[in-house]
Amino acid sequence: MQIEKSEYLPTIIQSMTKKPTYKELEKQLKDLKEGREEIFKQLLKKSFDMIVLLNSNGNQHYVSESSKNILGFRPEELTNIPVIEKMIHPDDREKTMLAFRDILENSANGGTQYRHLHKNGSWVYLEAFGTNQIDNPLIKSVILNVRDITERKKTEQLLKANETRLKELNAIKDRIFSIIAHDLKSPFNSIYGFSNLLTGKIEKKDFDGLEKYATIIQNSSKKAVDLLTSLIEWSRSQTGRNKFNPEYVELGSIINEVTDLFKDSASQKSITIFKDLPLKIPVIADKAMIGCVLRNLLSNAIKFTHAGGEISIGANQQETEIQVSIADNGVGMKKEAINNLFQIEKSYSTLGTQQEVGTGLGLLLCKEFIEMHNGKIWVVSELGNGSVFNFTVPFK
Repeated sequence: MQIEKSEYLPTIIQSMTKKPTYKELEKQLKDLKEGREEIFKQLLKKSFDMIVLLNSNGNQHYVSESSKNILGFRPEELTNIPVIEKMIHPDDREKTMLAFRDILENSANGGTQYRHLHKNGSWVYLEAFGTNQIDNPLIKSVILNVRDITERKKTEQLLKANETRLKELNAIKDRIFSIIAHDLKSPFNSIYGFSNLLTGKIEKKDFDGLEKYATIIQNSSKKAVDLLTSLIEWSRSQTGRNKFNPEYVELGSIINEVTDLFKDSASQKSITIFKDLPLKIPVIADKAMIGCVLRNLLSNAIKFTHAGGEISIGANQQETEIQVSIADNGVGMKKEAINNLFQIEKSYSTLGTQQEVGTGLGLLLCKEFIEMHNGKIWVVSELGNGSVFNFTVPFK
């Protein structure tokens, strides 16, 4: 293609080779500066971190726009106010102030973590890295780069909770193995041994002592069944398979039902059970769980009360809860035994007054079930002077 000469060509060439004037150059520099400032502003606005400038007194005089995404506050809401006193969690104020002083004295500080108030009223975990630029004439500030670490903290807390739970489960596993290896072995050995003797006597037509052997087998079987029942109930509670179904129930009737179950056990040791109960005791409770608690506590009271002793069951209505007490005049406990009663890793068990065996699982079940009711369980005891087991359940 042939390019024809144009009368404007010299003018175009001249304009292309013409040097810019001072005003034109100044405008170009201004446009470039504004463009860079706009890019910088957009970077700060879209940043996952927050940039904060403070003076030597700790007052924020600049907060980047990312504060809206992280804290819900606009930058102007966080400037020229006593941030540490107003915005930092009370438990974190002292260490936050110490970290700021560290920046002033040592030029830098990294990784201080604290909780900052969010505009919605919650607390946000932040991590701040700071550098002292007070003496820099272009900055004259302490610069903080602040990052939201709330999700990281939640993960750390979850890991810590899981670690604690894992330790508890290991203690539970060890306890179950101990029970299976020791406490279950004894009744099954009795069942196996005396059933062999029983079989041998029957084969020889020797019927002397059969009733005695049969009774031993029956008692050993009951111990094994009771222990297995406790193991099953306890394992269900540990794995969350016990459904908690609170409802309005009459506590007095549950106490009477449980007391009736233990009439024979108490009479075999000539133990008298006294009850001091209001006519009506309405509570909000899971009937099955409260029944299990009462059975375990009354069974223990009978086990550790001497023949001819006494057990008292009482209920006292307080402002928002009912306190139930089961007191005996039995063997009592030492202080160190009391401290270990409701701990799986130190669970306490001892023989009853007639060598009755136990595992300590029953009391652990009691603790689990009462805590599911938002109640408390505790014991007052003195060696040789009996024990009083108390627990509370809400009635409204």
